Amino acid sequence: MRTLTLILLCALTLFTPGCTNNPPPNLSPAATTAFQNTQIQKALDLIRDVAQDANATTPPVLSTNTARQVTLWHQSAITVVHARGAGWQSAVFTSLDELATHLSAADKPRLVPYIALAKTLLAEVF
Repeated sequence: MRTLTLILLCALTLFTPGCTNNPPPNLSPAATTAFQNTQIQKALDLIRDVAQDANATTPPVLSTNTARQVTLWHQSAITVVHARGAGWQSAVFTSLDELATHLSAADKPRLVPYIALAKTLLAEVF
């Protein structure tokens, strides 16, 4: 399982940067912001989707508490991204670190690779 996760993480890390390139040069400032928001949201959605799907399996791979915690984190992170207030990038990166810190010991190894992937994708956008 761990080897499969590592292979998946490496594959996504190698192939995803081409998907998160800079926005097309002919976009207006508002469209550029929307493009970047979409790229960021996809990375954050991945963590939420993995947590919810892992909790929905029989038997659950992640606990319900962890899935709920990730869903609540996702909701607040998306709100921060769309508000685009001063320092929002560091707030999202910090929230990813805090999410990883507060995961249970059993669930942490399953979600940390996705958190690392999201941080890499966020760094690519900016």
